[in-house]
Amino acid sequence: MTENTQKKRPTHTIYKVTGEGEATRFVKVGVGFPHKDGLGLALVFDGIPVEGRIALRKNRETPVQPVQASLTLVP
Repeated sequence: MTENTQKKRPTHTIYKVTGEGEATRFVKVGVGFPHKDGLGLALVFDGIPVEGRIALRKNRETPVQPVQASLTLVP
């Protein structure tokens, strides 16, 4: 693929943020694509939050692997 025909990928993710400290929760609500001139972002929302805060985070080059919780049963 050439640079012109390559599908653009979002460089940022938009999150709705609720809670504080260890109770903080991030819910993905959209993505951001850079403008051709590099001076801004086009934001695409899947939904608009009516409460909480909005955070725009730059995507990591390597996706973060989710942490798997282990369950130990105690008799």
